Parts: sequence; C-alpha cells; structure tokens
Amino acid sequence: MTHSSVTTPPFDGHGEEPGSPRARVWAQIVDQHAFWIAVNPVQGCPKGCAYCFLRHRGQTRVAPVRLCSPREAVQMLLASDLYAPERAVAWFTWTDVMATASSRRYLHEVLTELAERAATNTTVLITKCEIPEETVGQIVAARASGVPVVVYLSYSGLGADVEVGIRHEAALGNFARLHEAGVPIVHYWRPALPASATPQIMARVLDIAARYATCTVAAGLKVEPADRERLTGLWPELADLEGAERAEGVYPQAFWDFIHGPAPRALDHPLFHTNSCALALVREQTDRFGVHGSPVCAQRNRCPAAQRDRCAAAKTGAPTSQQVRSALTHRGLDGLAFTFDAARRLLILHGQASTRVASALTQDLRLRVQTDGQGPDTYWSSGTTGARPMIVSGGEQ
Repeated sequence: MTHSSVTTPPFDGHGEEPGSPRARVWAQIVDQHAFWIAVNPVQGCPKGCAYCFLRHRGQTRVAPVRLCSPREAVQMLLASDLYAPERAVAWFTWTDVMATASSRRYLHEVLTELAERAATNTTVLITKCEIPEETVGQIVAARASGVPVVVYLSYSGLGADVEVGIRHEAALGNFARLHEAGVPIVHYWRPALPASATPQIMARVLDIAARYATCTVAAGLKVEPADRERLTGLWPELADLEGAERAEGVYPQAFWDFIHGPAPRALDHPLFHTNSCALALVREQTDRFGVHGSPVCAQRNRCPAAQRDRCAAAKTGAPTSQQVRSALTHRGLDGLAFTFDAARRLLILHGQASTRVASALTQDLRLRVQTDGQGPDTYWSSGTTGARPMIVSGGEQ
C-alpha cells in the first residue's frame, strides 16, 4: 500500500488517551487487498480495538475524515486499473462505516451512486458496530436496485476491554436484523486470540453464526513489525515467536482445533479461510483465485459439496506462458523470472512483489501466485500470495 502522513490532534472521543498529537497515515483511496479491491474515501475510526492494524497508523480513536465525495469515490473506483465488473469491492476498510451517523450517510450516498451507475460488483461492508434499521433499509433498497451488498459481521467473542468502544450486545442484533431483511451475512471470526479461544466463547460465537450467516471466514491475528510489542500485551507468547510477521495469521491451537473439529460439521456450517470462497458461496459463483483444488480448499475450507461441484464444473484451462508474461508486464513486473505450474494453477514469482500486485495478478489470471517477499510493501502477509498460518500452543509453534 502507498501511504502519506500528516500530524493531527487526537479525537477527544470515547477512550482517547491524553497526550501529544499523533501522526495519521493515509491509505490510497482505491487499492487492491488480498481478496478484493478496497475503497477508502473515509478513513479513521473512533473505536479503539487493541489489535487493530490502524492503531499504529494513528487511525483509531480519531474522527473519521472524508477524503473525497461519494461520487468522486465511485468514479475513482470505476477508473482504476484494478477494476473489473466481476471483482469484489470492500468499502471502508480503514474505518467502521457504521460507527458514526456521518459515515452512514456517506455510505447511503455511495450505494445510491453505485445503483445509478449499474455497478454490479459484489459490494462488501465490514462492521462490528450496530447497524440501525434505517441503514438496513438503505442496504435492502440498494440490493433491490442491483447492487449486490454482502455484510461481513465481525464477531469473535472478545470483550470491551479489548474492543474498546464496541457495544457488543447491540451489535449482535445485526445478525437477526440483517437475516430477517434478506441481506446476506458472512460471519468474520477475527481475530483469533487466546482470550476468546475458550470452549464456551467459541461455542457461543459459532451458534450465532450458524443460525444467521451463510458462512464464516476465520482469520488469525495479523502481526506487523510495528505492532508486535503492543500485541504481546494481548498474547505474551508473540514476544519470542519467530516469523509471526510473515504468517498468513497466528492462531491459538485451541481455536484452530475447534474450527476444524466436529462443532462446525455438527451445525452443517460452511467455514473458510479465504474470503474469495465465502463470497463465491454467497453469490453462487465460482472460484476466481485458483483456490479450488489447492491444499487450502482440500484441507482447511469446509465448503458445501454443491459449491465444490460448481467450481469444478466451471474450471477452465490454465493460461499460457505468454498470457502470464503479458499479465506480469501489465502489472509492472516485466522481465521478472517465474515458474508456472499449469497443472496446479500456481505461478511462482522469483522476486519480490507487493501484495496489491500479486493479488491483482491472482484475479487477472485466476490462479494462485507466490512470491519471494513483499519488498517495501507494509501490507501484511496474505494467504493469497503463499503465506501460511502459524499455530501456537503454550508459546510453541
């Protein structure tokens, strides 16, 4: 990701700590994340979740800032070289758009713009805040106008001591409210932390998800170098855990065993480690990321048989080496050596590439991409580009 930085006074809001001004780092408004295009015309969150990747970027416990108008944001998306009509778009990943009335009004304008432009991309909204009835109605109206909104409800069972400013009981009402309104729900089970990896908490979380959500996406704790010292306050074993920053996510052993154990099977609840597969299931579409048939597909994702059949039936031939070379050139990697395993639909780049470029290539070519590293890119490691999970029990990997 490309960032800029300015210094602004702290937001005198819930949970704000007194002190000197903090530098706020700003993300590109349109960018490519691991599984979707991210659009961030509003940045900054008034909440104070202790694990949040926005925290060391000065973007928590601050007032959300509008960087452009809703119309300009939609125009920037549609004009981006990352854009294609079939690609999922996650809006507002550098804020919680449901946290303030102002942000919710902005969302309404975005949905109106998308409907007017007949943008049919899967439109992802992620929140752990309560969604008012008025906003639910606006989402329903957008879907009726042809904008396929999918709501990710982030819920892991953590308390207000970790997710500062979140009204958990109110937010839990989102599950029933959206379900009754016919809005597709993906349960986002993140982050995995020892504090919430108890049998009682995990059983409660799964029960709610299985009742209302189409599926669950489980994600471990994302660790960036700038966050490690702070995150050890939540998980002391991280202090001496080599390679945590390179992992797709760090998971407590108890959590990993639970989500891959009998409980999800007993509830017949689909559970994924890949957002692309979750969205394909919700939209009744097929794999666009080369996940089908991979070890993640076969060993970690709990995918319904009908969805696996859908992906298998739609599988096309692998691209040619020349098509791969053309795609690399288009993404600014002309001349980079690569190994292409057509049978496994795997492209190995012998050099560094940012997550945004590798993830864009994944969608360009519909195959998995692995790299020799991210280079100066500060965005966290992604399973899309070959990073693997790290499972931790008692401080041992």
